Amino acid sequence: MRPTEYMRACCDSPWDWWQPPFHVAPHVYYVSGNRWVGAYLFDTGDGLLLLDTAMQPTLHLLVYSICTLGFDPKDIRAILLSHAHYDHCGGARFLQGLAPQARIYLGERDLFFLEESHQSLIYPDRYPFTPFAVDEVYREDTPIVQGRFSIHTFSTPGHTPGCTSFYFEDTDEATGRVYRCAMHGGLGLNTLSDGFLRHTGLPVSLRGEYRRSMERLRALPVDIALGSHPENTSMLERLKQYGDRDYPQCDPALWAEMADSFLAQLDALEQQSAFKA
Repeated sequence: MRPTEYMRACCDSPWDWWQPPFHVAPHVYYVSGNRWVGAYLFDTGDGLLLLDTAMQPTLHLLVYSICTLGFDPKDIRAILLSHAHYDHCGGARFLQGLAPQARIYLGERDLFFLEESHQSLIYPDRYPFTPFAVDEVYREDTPIVQGRFSIHTFSTPGHTPGCTSFYFEDTDEATGRVYRCAMHGGLGLNTLSDGFLRHTGLPVSLRGEYRRSMERLRALPVDIALGSHPENTSMLERLKQYGDRDYPQCDPALWAEMADSFLAQLDALEQQSAFKA
């Protein structure tokens, strides 16, 4: 299925896509409530932090996941959005209503998606979308610090102009081991196709920005690679194979392999494109 078809399936029958929450890193949990798109809860020791929100019609499963883990969604202090697509930001406004103190972060170059004339870029399709206000934009020289976490952000345009990626460390107090973790904010090349660029008027130069930022991030040392969509890093396959113990997502080779795979897909897209650099 195409990405929009997956999104519709999740929104139309969310329980068919139910994914129980699971441990990703010492203090990080997968909580989106569905198998297709990821959202992550950080137990900072000083309130909660949420990375992405999934879609508005599946929000009840995200809230249920958080509660199942023993946390209170009202304790969310910050909502970090990887980019302004419906499957990542669709639940933002309602979550902020549930946790009014939570500040919403978004990449500055995606702010125009929230303007009334450009909201179609968020892909609300036939589903409800409640606009939200952005409190902060990311700055690469200013990590987001909350409790035990210091989260570094990287501008990684391509999938959207303001797509943002995340890098942080998480310590297992029982063993003393420090895990270096990262999530690329948006790997999909569907928004860089000739047809999509013609339809939206977004610049072809986003392809070059995607390549440069991916090459930059590839060099990061990463022990645990989170997927903005779990399939990006085979998260659910690894969970099934290894179980929910000892951080089954830990694989220091996976991050570079993921980057190489998507760079190869970008090569193929550009070779077939009518747009030439």
